[in-house]
Amino acid sequence: MQKVKTDKLKAGDVLAKDIVSEKGITVLKKGTELTDKFIENIKKISGEYSSPEEMHIFIEGTGRDQEKDNKISVENKEKMEKEIASLEKRFKNIEGYEYMKEIKDAIKNQIIKFYGEAHHSEEHGK
Repeated sequence: MQKVKTDKLKAGDVLAKDIVSEKGITVLKKGTELTDKFIENIKKISGEYSSPEEMHIFIEGTGRDQEKDNKISVENKEKMEKEIASLEKRFKNIEGYEYMKEIKDAIKNQIIKFYGEAHHSEEHGK
């Protein structure tokens, strides 16, 4: 579940909690997939009580930004695959050495994390 400002809602977001008016009327139920029309109405309702920038809605999922950040560009994916192939070559004779497998897996995870973060930095001009 993620808390999102109403002005940041997107069509396709799914409500994680009911939206209930101040009078106790359920406006939209948990599990509803938001459409542009629903979002427009939510903003209209929120504008009656506060500004859309101040009101938050709970949506399902781990977070849209997180999903975007985890995607890897084609160029970085190719670099990452080369690094992993090189790693696999270096650790090819580790049968029976569990600690070496753990080291290899830790390095592999760092490579994947690095290239995912490099993609994130490129997108955001860091």
